[in-house]
Amino acid sequence: MAMAQLDVLASQLDAQGEIVLNLLNAPVAPVRLTRAWPLASASSAAFIAGGYLLFVFFGRLILPYIMGKKEPYALKFVYNLVQVGLCSYMTIEAGLLAYRNGYSPVCNVAKFQDPTPPMANLLWLFYLSKVLDFADTFFIIVGQKWAQLSFLHVYHHSTIFLVYWANLGINYDGDVYLTIFLNGAIHAVMYTYYFVSMHTKDIWWKKYLTMMQLIQFTMMMSQAGALLFVCEQNPSGDMTKLYFVYIGSLFALFMHFYIKSYTKKPAVSSKKKGA
Repeated sequence: MAMAQLDVLASQLDAQGEIVLNLLNAPVAPVRLTRAWPLASASSAAFIAGGYLLFVFFGRLILPYIMGKKEPYALKFVYNLVQVGLCSYMTIEAGLLAYRNGYSPVCNVAKFQDPTPPMANLLWLFYLSKVLDFADTFFIIVGQKWAQLSFLHVYHHSTIFLVYWANLGINYDGDVYLTIFLNGAIHAVMYTYYFVSMHTKDIWWKKYLTMMQLIQFTMMMSQAGALLFVCEQNPSGDMTKLYFVYIGSLFALFMHFYIKSYTKKPAVSSKKKGA
């Protein structure tokens, strides 16, 4: 496709993105401060998410024949350590910014019109970190660990990136700090697990990581519910409704994974064994 055609497509995607953002939070979207930030446009997000899905489809077909079954140990070693450091930083920074600005767990007044809203820069970094997370899929494919390339994995990685693109556009301060804090903390633990699993076969606390993720989703949905039904004002607009439904879908998928992976199946009776 020629550059001119790509430019036209990007313009069309940006226009559609503006419509979506206005529908989700019309009072904020037209004047949002993050409009011109790097990779914050709808076209950038669409190309990145589309490229990820194409990689999942074609990478699974092509990479095993090109590279064989490999475990890029050194790259994975460094990647997991970088992720632990980055996620830990975002968690601590979210907590510190919330403390300095007097934010409570919910019902905060978002400072959208400030020259530099307290959470905006950190949310932008958090949004970009979801692109880095795509490397998880690369390691799965080159290692040919096909059981891990599940619907849950691809759905989670592709959609969470788009949800936080919307958050970056219209929900870049206030209550959004909690999702950065919680998700950053969980991912710091998760990438610690990935790092340890490179050297240790059986990790006793594996199932507790999934339990922590389920608790995280419960806290996120609780915050969204309070914004919708308890708080006097909800500066996030209809984005909160989308967020609640989306986090609910993740909770359901992770709960299914937990039950499938860690719930003991009933023992088969001796009669059935001999049948």
